[in-house]
Amino acid sequence: MDFENQNVGLELLLAHMNLGDIIEAVERLCSDREDEEESGESLVEGLSGDTMDENELSDGSALPDLVSRVQNDKVRYGSVADLLAFVNMVSNTPASTLSKLEEELGVLLNKTDMVIKEGRYRIDLDVLLFPWRLTYKAPGPGHVPKGSFGKVHLAQDIKTRKRMACKRIPLEHFKPADVEIQARFRHENIAELYGALLWEKGVYLFMEAGEGGSILEKLESCGPMREFEIIWVTQQVLRGLEYLHSHNIIHHDIKPSNIVLMSAKAVLVDFGLTVQMMEDVYIPRDLRGTEMYMSPELVLCRGHNTKTDIYSLGTTIIHMQTGSPPWVRRYPRSAYPSYLYIIHKQAPPLEDISEDCSPAMRGLLERALERVPTRRSSATELLHEEALHPSREDQPRCWSLDSALGDSTHPLLRQHSQMTDSTQDSSSLYTEDSGPFKRKGSLYIDLGALAGYYNFVRGPPSAEYG
Repeated sequence: MDFENQNVGLELLLAHMNLGDIIEAVERLCSDREDEEESGESLVEGLSGDTMDENELSDGSALPDLVSRVQNDKVRYGSVADLLAFVNMVSNTPASTLSKLEEELGVLLNKTDMVIKEGRYRIDLDVLLFPWRLTYKAPGPGHVPKGSFGKVHLAQDIKTRKRMACKRIPLEHFKPADVEIQARFRHENIAELYGALLWEKGVYLFMEAGEGGSILEKLESCGPMREFEIIWVTQQVLRGLEYLHSHNIIHHDIKPSNIVLMSAKAVLVDFGLTVQMMEDVYIPRDLRGTEMYMSPELVLCRGHNTKTDIYSLGTTIIHMQTGSPPWVRRYPRSAYPSYLYIIHKQAPPLEDISEDCSPAMRGLLERALERVPTRRSSATELLHEEALHPSREDQPRCWSLDSALGDSTHPLLRQHSQMTDSTQDSSSLYTEDSGPFKRKGSLYIDLGALAGYYNFVRGPPSAEYG
């Protein structure tokens, strides 16, 4: 049997060696390459005594042994290095080889909440996957629940009841970058990665669950956000960006759909386009990001740095203010299939800033959307902006669990006390007359991702908003 990658056996073997073995193998490879230049010997022949014979790989006779060797590892707990070695092996191995695996294979970082049973972590047996259904509005005629974003599911470990987000990526689209940054760098405003699993021609990534849904889902369900809500989200995103930028990491895709809400924080997700700069300027080989949120320097493809994320955050704030991405109201998508030229010529989109934007927030946006990157504010500088630290009088609080607890007659509490253990749709607990819905589009209502479960997102932490 012929394979496109003639070194598949060698790559798999290297992926599963320990660090010392890898270093030894690399030294041997370098030595053999020098010998080959002098004597014309084949590289594979030079390694045949320690690895595999080239003929075995070319005719496929070594495949059963290779698969069984990989499969012996099954699912295991490991370190970040183990996880990265695993994803590199998956990325470098032909799908035809991996499809022959009869059991799941993977590395889990979370030893507390994910229970491996005899080397297995089976989808729909050890961990359940649910379609992600989330809405900020009470259901009505013709209502379609929001929040079913792509291939992301809500997962729950059978043993520990730990709820997680699970993203399934087809093997042909999977790349190590989808995992590397999340695995190596930990911060409270970056969704924590719990592990990766290979099963049925797909890679399942388990990570911290954002039960409040994404900012985009919130905007689609409720419309524009109020400024104090935007302030809270902006603070959370800037803290995550400050941490990433301190390690010379560019996210490249800051936008509402990649900011996920949790009960006491917001986190960044989707690190597939992320890069870590080795120099002061990163020169890409292709465009990275989403058009409407791209900075002018990124559109030119002549080099950019971490400041491009700041510009994208500025455009995201405009989207949160108005309910629409920048440019689209002035230049309808139907008439302008691409915004690259418009961004190049007309950026920044200051005309798209909401009319009721406060002077302090407008000032922050002008500094975040500065066309010249060297004059654009950094994440650290923006965190100290006046707009993100309003006076106590300018910090309104919408209805929350705190106020509900003071009123035992509230309809939500009465309905909660009447609930049984039977599973039911949590959205049925809410009516238009309930406290949360008296303020249209409240950021602080989470109707839950699992049927029968609901949770109140309290909003800005008291330490920040008094």
